[in-house]
Amino acid sequence: MNDNCPACTRPDIPPITGHTAGNQASHLYRCPGCGHIWATNRDLGAYGQEAA
Repeated sequence: MNDNCPACTRPDIPPITGHTAGNQASHLYRCPGCGHIWATNRDLGAYGQEAA
């Protein structure tokens, strides 16, 4: 799941790594524009997705 950089708002950044456990997905991102690093944890059900 791609995300937007929270620092420079660059859109559509792909995760550099991720992990899914149950219905939770965690991803780590690094913006290629400004270098900002951030992580997300999402409930897949809120996005209409289910764990594979």
